[in-house]
Amino acid sequence: MPRYVVDASVVAKWVLPDESEEAGPAKLKQDLVEGRVELHAPSIMPVEVANVLWRAERAGRIARSDATEALRALGGLRLALHELGWDGILESFELASSLDMVMYDAAYLLVSSRLKAPLITADVSLYEKSKARYRSLLVRDY
Repeated sequence: MPRYVVDASVVAKWVLPDESEEAGPAKLKQDLVEGRVELHAPSIMPVEVANVLWRAERAGRIARSDATEALRALGGLRLALHELGWDGILESFELASSLDMVMYDAAYLLVSSRLKAPLITADVSLYEKSKARYRSLLVRDY
C-alpha cells in the first residue's frame, strides 16, 4: 500500500468548507478512508490544523461548532502521527536552516525522510523548496 506524509495544508483542505471540494485533496482523503493509502505526519500536524480552524472561525469562514466537529472527525481518521523528540527537533532545525524554511515545514520533511515516503502538500513554497532534495508532490496533482 502506498504511504505518504501529509502536511497541515492538505488536511486543512479536508475541513475548511470553502476548500473541501478540491479534487486532489478529496481523492486523497477518500483513499485514506477506504484503506488504499497510509498517511503519516509529525505530531504537530493536528495543532497546526486546529490553528487554521481557529483562524477561520475568527474570520467568519466556519462556525465554532463546525470547527470542533471537524477536529473530532480528524481524530477518527487513520493518520499516523510521529513524535520528533529532541533529536528530530535538532534535525528539523538543520533542515529549516539549510532550506530556508520554517521549522514546521522542516518537521514534515524529516518525517518524509525517515519513512522514505513522499511528502504531499498544498503549500507551493514548501514544494518548491523541497522538490530538489526530497520526493514531494502537490496535492492538486494527486
